[in-house]
Amino acid sequence: MQRKSISTILLLSIFLFLTTQNEVLAQNKISPYANTTVVLSLYDLPAAQGDAIKLDPSRVYIVSGMVNISPKFIVLNGASIKGNDPSKDGIISNVEGAVLRSYETDILMSNLGTILAGAKTTAYEFVDKSSTKFCNLLAGNSVLDVPNVQSGGVGQILGFNAVYITANYWRTAIGLKLTGKTGKFCSSYNYIVGIASGAAIEFGAEYKASDIDLSNNYFVYSGDVGVNLVAGADIDQGRVSGNLCRGVANLLKGFGSHSPGWEMRLNGAGVPDTRPFGFMYMNDNEPFAQTKFLSTNLYTKIVGATTSSKVDAFIATDNRFTYTGKRPLLVRATVNIGARAPENNSDFSIVVMKNGLTPVAASSSKVTLNKGEGFQINLETIVELIQNDYIEVFLKNNSTATPITVRDLQFKVSN
Repeated sequence: MQRKSISTILLLSIFLFLTTQNEVLAQNKISPYANTTVVLSLYDLPAAQGDAIKLDPSRVYIVSGMVNISPKFIVLNGASIKGNDPSKDGIISNVEGAVLRSYETDILMSNLGTILAGAKTTAYEFVDKSSTKFCNLLAGNSVLDVPNVQSGGVGQILGFNAVYITANYWRTAIGLKLTGKTGKFCSSYNYIVGIASGAAIEFGAEYKASDIDLSNNYFVYSGDVGVNLVAGADIDQGRVSGNLCRGVANLLKGFGSHSPGWEMRLNGAGVPDTRPFGFMYMNDNEPFAQTKFLSTNLYTKIVGATTSSKVDAFIATDNRFTYTGKRPLLVRATVNIGARAPENNSDFSIVVMKNGLTPVAASSSKVTLNKGEGFQINLETIVELIQNDYIEVFLKNNSTATPITVRDLQFKVSN
């Protein structure tokens, strides 16, 4: 009996201790996790200095419920902030400027709603001029205008080594503006509605990025633009894939499927897949536009004025395609020429020449029987290109140096 009494007393003591600790934690709104603060109201946040609430960078703040901090704003200061359900957990403010701000620190947010209650209120002002920090707006973050209020929108992100916005929801009249120098910007699986002014995502004139990845986003609003690349923005390479829009007149503005450095795949109507292609031709070349040879067995560029009917990722000039893309490219080049033999037993060969100096491996030849006899030479070959490489069709007289007029030419490149 004595042992049972001691065990009972011990268990009762442990129970009372745990109950007391939980009451203390509940009264102080502190999570059992040492570095976590549960935010149920404005008073669970650090004391404001003016209108600025500066978070403790060593803590994780979990927002529970809709917390109104009007007319104040939060400086993240390197702290993580998140909710459990963005439709129920969020920060509300009517502050003039951004509700959430960060300067030269990493950012980590998830499942948090930012509710804009003022006409001059924006959601974010995130700045990293050093371009060394990371901005991670992970799944579940949302930006919402209060009903009947047109706010200042999502706000701006300046700089950062990398910016990731994944599975976010925006229902606001004005979208996100990006400026500064960024290593990588990624926007994927985001659902954007309600944009009434400008673009959902805008890369400013001074924006500079190494890589951009826009994939599987959904733009649903009656507006003019989905993504705007302002003239002057410098993007080394970008990918746009799997994006869809409803009601938006133009998914892209300022760039397109064949802009240098960009690759488009499987997007909605109005954005064709990136497919480098070029076609030029020459019909009934004038007799005075002769191809003259310096000597026998020396390749010479075919002379004549060509017309291009379709060109993507190339610049077409007379008998020349210049590649404008930034990625290495393997293309099929197809050539057909038509001419008349300048003399009996004429013997000609054609080749595709790269950069005026290097003949591509394959060539094709034709021997004619009589002077004045018409003939054609066909050629198909493969060419590896990098940016600013150009290819042309060259002709060689294998028998004499007698000039010739190439009357017809078809020259096509395709990927």
